[in-house]
Amino acid sequence: MASRDWIEIESFEAVDDIGQFDRPDIPRVEAILSGAPEREWQQFFVVRARALEQSHPGLRMEILADRLGFHTRAAHLEETCRLVNDAVEGTNHDYAAQRTAEEKRIADRDEEVRAMMAQVKAINASWPPEKAAE
Repeated sequence: MASRDWIEIESFEAVDDIGQFDRPDIPRVEAILSGAPEREWQQFFVVRARALEQSHPGLRMEILADRLGFHTRAAHLEETCRLVNDAVEGTNHDYAAQRTAEEKRIADRDEEVRAMMAQVKAINASWPPEKAAE
């Protein structure tokens, strides 16, 4: 798979919004990703993210380019970072499985086309068919 198909979290950064007037109640953290995920990868991530958000009220995750942002309290930071990392790793596995299945479907279809081409050659070699005596 291409490098953008397998995304890792390289590091985490706390967002310093101390001087800002209008800010959310819960501080923001950003996971720095190893690359900007492609749209298909992000669609798989959204499924995992929404499931995680439902089981952990208050957690919201969003990807902006090569950063994955989320809000968490300092007391839960390590646990939340692990959950976010698990979501990214799970997405990698889901996406890889889908890509492998798609590649197999393409290979199976290509093999069917090759078999049909061989059959057509055999049909053409004895064409036209002999007419049955009436």
